[in-house]
This record gives sequence, C-alpha cells and structure tokens, in this order.
Amino acid sequence: MPLLQTDQQQAIYSHIAKHQRRYRNPPPNTWVAFSTSSRGYKMVPHLALGFWDDRLFLWLSVLRESKPASRVLTGITAMATTLPGKWQVAGEHTDKAMLPLTSANLATVGARFQTIKKAEFLLGKVYLADDPILADPVRLWQDIQQRVVALKPMFDQLVQNV
Repeated sequence: MPLLQTDQQQAIYSHIAKHQRRYRNPPPNTWVAFSTSSRGYKMVPHLALGFWDDRLFLWLSVLRESKPASRVLTGITAMATTLPGKWQVAGEHTDKAMLPLTSANLATVGARFQTIKKAEFLLGKVYLADDPILADPVRLWQDIQQRVVALKPMFDQLVQNV
C-alpha cells in the first residue's frame, strides 16, 4: 500500500484474515491488515481495513504481542489529538465497542494497553451501516485514503517504537 510506505522505506505487506480454517467459533468480522512484516501482522503495528455485519472499519492497531508495551505508544497521544475530523479509539478488535477520540478516552485506552496483558490499542474510523458515505463508493474511498494519510505519521512512529 503506497500510502503507508514508511519513512525508512520498509516494504508494506498485506495479510488477509483467513478464517476458513476456523470451523469452530469463527470470528464475525474479517479484515486485511497492512504491516511491515512479511511473516504476519499481530506482532507489529498495522493498519486493518475490514468489516462486521453492520460496519466498515479502518484501525491503526497495536496488539500487546508487539514488543515491550512500556514504550510502544510513545509520542502517539500528542499526534492523535491533532487529527482532523471524527475518529474513534478502542481497546479490543474482537468487540464492536468503540469510543469517540477525546483526550480522556485516549488516555483510558492507552493506560489499559500499558497495564493489561491482552489489551490492544486501536485508533481509526468506523463507518456504521447508516452512514451516508457508504452509499457513495468514490467518496468513501477518498475518505479512507485521506484517513490513511492522516494516520501515516503515527504508523511511522509506532513502527519506529517497536
């Protein structure tokens, strides 16, 4: 994904969630994740684009499988609070729950990430089924691309932090 090319010119690899092997308790959502690792995405910061039955999501994600949690989010809070427009944060990719991006919510999700072993940090945009932008694929694609560009400095910082 050229929009995500890192400042260090690292290659970006796509990883498609392959749930066909999960005949027991398959997840209700699916996604493609973009990361700097050719071997997978869970152990490094990644950008996930996917959908549930009632929403489309774009998440900049860090799982605790990433390196030491104490420094992973360094510098991210300041960047996140300057994002233009409406954004969301979440602490779990397998749950639909999300919070609007505010300093308080960002601090809550960040603190949870630092202290809970299975925690996650997700920052991005969720397009609910009734969002009018979903009726206009061209506008939706432009919005997704603009958001990827807006998330890129944070993606670069996260990649550098791990």
